[in-house]
Amino acid sequence: MNFRLKLDPLVVMQKIDDQDVLFSKKSGDFFGLNESAAFMLRQLLGSDFKTAVSQSAAAFKVEKNVIEGDLLELVESLVASELAEKQNM
Repeated sequence: MNFRLKLDPLVVMQKIDDQDVLFSKKSGDFFGLNESAAFMLRQLLGSDFKTAVSQSAAAFKVEKNVIEGDLLELVESLVASELAEKQNM
């Protein structure tokens, strides 16, 4: 499985009070990210799922299957919240 993730054009990622958040200009909703989730999301937005998993596993010194599960959970939450969409490769 490999895919890219694209944020909705009306969603911005920014730091507020030392926490990364996604803000939807469409709904006005905020989606808070912890430090590791923000790192993994940045990796994914700049590449593809497999690359993001590898980069995040190396950065956090954690097994790829753990990162893969965490990143998939984050992606599904963002897609369900209509903040992002998966793009098949």
